[in-house]
This record gives sequence, structure tokens and C-alpha cells, in this order.
Amino acid sequence: MALTSAFVAAVRRQGAIPSTYASTDVLLAGDIEIQGVFIPLLEQFRQNYFVRELTATVDARGKVPVPARAIGATLRNVQLQLNNTWTSLPCRAMEDWDSLYTGQPFGYYVDAGSICLLPTGATGTLRIRYTARPGAMVLETDPSTTKAITAVTPGATTTALTCDFTGAVTNVDIIASGPAHQQKAIGIALGGAQPNLTAVNTSLLDGVIVGDAIALAGTTPYVPLPEELFAALVHRTAGVILRSLGYDDEAGQQLRVADEVISRATPMLSPRNEGNPERIRGGLRRALNGRGRWTL
Repeated sequence: MALTSAFVAAVRRQGAIPSTYASTDVLLAGDIEIQGVFIPLLEQFRQNYFVRELTATVDARGKVPVPARAIGATLRNVQLQLNNTWTSLPCRAMEDWDSLYTGQPFGYYVDAGSICLLPTGATGTLRIRYTARPGAMVLETDPSTTKAITAVTPGATTTALTCDFTGAVTNVDIIASGPAHQQKAIGIALGGAQPNLTAVNTSLLDGVIVGDAIALAGTTPYVPLPEELFAALVHRTAGVILRSLGYDDEAGQQLRVADEVISRATPMLSPRNEGNPERIRGGLRRALNGRGRWTL
């Protein structure tokens, strides 16, 4: 598990970073590299590394805010709840609004910070998938900021969590212990009394296991990348710190090693499913006369 304390120690060792350089500054430098280099790297693979979802009720104006953690304020897809099913809505141009139409929503558009149903003022419940920005790294040694879960008991509507987390539980994330260290819950409130806490099952994006961590919202005790990129982040962070300290030659060496590690790790990161099934092509043509074909 790529804990942040191990990351700080590795950066200090690789770059011979002096002890006077604070651990919080090492983590901040790592966060900047994650945001500027590694998120774009993983996003270009289109392998859903950061994709999360939420359910939201449209307000009286026919709008829902774009999720606060959405990378680039962008969306993956939007679905509308119709009875007990979810129907995907197409993204339309805002000029598609027809003032004479008042029926069921037929699409949406995105403005500066909102998902806007068409026709304007339409209501409903949306399921929104988006790429979620990872939390800022914090040391796992401070229980008021983050702590690992030591016991999990799933229930019909809630999951009991035993955790010595001492911070406020009104706005927390739950972070996976591996292998991608994704957010299993984003900005939720926990019930119960510490250390015996509960999470509403509908607020959990994935099942929680022992070793996952509760953290103040927007933070993480794990390096929030696939484990195979841990070494690359260490070298890049050591490099940018050395450069800031004026050691240009040493910085260049670390940055070159980081590029080599990224190059070697890339084949392991995409595709995420080595056994991807072939896609069917031909559509109606295939159904009518069998001339469609299976292809990659």
C-alpha cells in the first residue's frame, strides 16, 4: 500500500532531500505533479481511472451543479431516472431549447458550472458519472485527519465501521487501500459515535473493506494513483524539489528516470481489461442478413 509516509521517505531518499524540507512541502510538491502530469496521463488512456458517480435531484430551474470534484468541470455521462430505470440523456447545444416543448426531458447542456436539462425548467433525478479529482495527500499518522478502518460489518441499509478516526465525521471521504486508491465515498457524513461509526450504503460507491481509510473530505493517506506509478511520482517529485533548491543536474537525472518509469509502466495501465471482448458491428444489417461481423 502506497502510504504517504512511505512516499515522503522515498522522495527524501531518492533526492537526498534535506530534513529541513518539511514533509508537508514534499506532499504538496507531489500533489502538484499528480495534478499536472499524472491525471492527464491516466485520462488520455480513457480507462476510467477516476470515474465516480452521484445521484442528484434537479432543482426548480432545471439545473444540477457540476460535481465539485469533477476534473476539468467535465462529465462522463448523464442519465435520467424514469420509473425504475435509467435512461441516458444526450448532451445538446443550449440553442436546442424549444419554448413550446414542456414534456419529458430530452437532453441537457452544460454551462459554466451547471447541468441544465432541456427543456429549461424540466425536473427529475439524475445519475451523473464524472472523473473525480483525487484528494490532497496527508500523512496517515494524524488520526484527526485520517485513519484506517479496522473492522467492517455490512448491514441491509448501513455499514458499521470501526475506526479510531478522531476528526469531525460530518464531511469525510473513504479511500480505498488499493490498488488504485480511489474514493469509495465522497463528502459523506458518518453516523454513530467514534470509534463505532456507520455509513449509509447508498452513499458508498464501492464496498468498504478493512484497510480502507476515513479521511477529511478532499484528503487521502494514500498516493492516489495506481501502485505502478508510485516510483514515477517519487522521482518526479524529487526532481522538482531538487530543481527548486538549485540542483539542476541532479533534478534532470531524477526527471529522466521518472520518464523511463512512466514509459515502462504504461503497458500495464492500458487496457485495464486484457480480455476485452470483441465488439459487434453491423447493427440492423447483421440482424437481417448475417453480414455483420465481429471485430476489434
